[in-house]
Amino acid sequence: MKRIFVPLLVLATFLGLLIAQPQSQASTATPTVFVHGLQGSHKSTDWMISDLTSRKGAKKVMTINVQSDGTLEVSGKLSSKVKRPLVQVNFENNVASSSQNAEWLATALRYLKRHGASRINIVAHSAGNVATYLALTQQKKLPTVVHYVCLAGPFDGVIGMNDTANANSLLKSGAPKTKYAANDYYPAYTTLEKLATNFPKSIKVLNIYGNLEDGSNSDGLVSNVSARSLDYLLRHQRHAVKDKMLTGAKATHSGLHKSSKVDNWIAAFLWN
Repeated sequence: MKRIFVPLLVLATFLGLLIAQPQSQASTATPTVFVHGLQGSHKSTDWMISDLTSRKGAKKVMTINVQSDGTLEVSGKLSSKVKRPLVQVNFENNVASSSQNAEWLATALRYLKRHGASRINIVAHSAGNVATYLALTQQKKLPTVVHYVCLAGPFDGVIGMNDTANANSLLKSGAPKTKYAANDYYPAYTTLEKLATNFPKSIKVLNIYGNLEDGSNSDGLVSNVSARSLDYLLRHQRHAVKDKMLTGAKATHSGLHKSSKVDNWIAAFLWN
């Protein structure tokens, strides 16, 4: 038998590659991305991030500020050493349309993908949910979304803008009886319906909304019908949308992102 002699340097290099390979292929832990809504800011998600960090061993690792021209100002970085990394996305122009926010959000998510986040979770508040929905149904080359938490999503109307308390209802099919037209901030509900088939079917969705129990059947801005109209849009998901309703005087539109009870629901959904 012919003997093959391998130089020690070559052998050492080969063995080094074998040892290093698993580390280079180690994926970053799934980040959870927080998105605020219309007229919101980092203050809309600061409380949730702080609360989840203190109770669940999660850690905020990155802030992405999207400038008005669409460029990103990024601080922090992703790390495989953090088990539950949290990423905050903020829009400098916080009165832009949901369609514009969807484009900006997609830019931020593609940045995360380029830097190791092939899979993410999303927690969005208010109009940030419409932006999230539009991004996931219209944009390409995004990370795979595993879990999506919707807080107070105005998918079919906002009280005082194009809706009135108790003016709408859900049909037996789950669809809203009145499908509001588009305005400067939100697309028409019928537009969201047309895009529904593009929403990734594998995403697990938790839909959280508030009921002040003051007779308005709303959180003061978003009616329960408007929030629950998401369920009809996503009725073909592999996993049925889970609904959670916060009730009482603290179940305001802003109160939803300042509630330990809501954070318990979010933590259980994302990490249990």
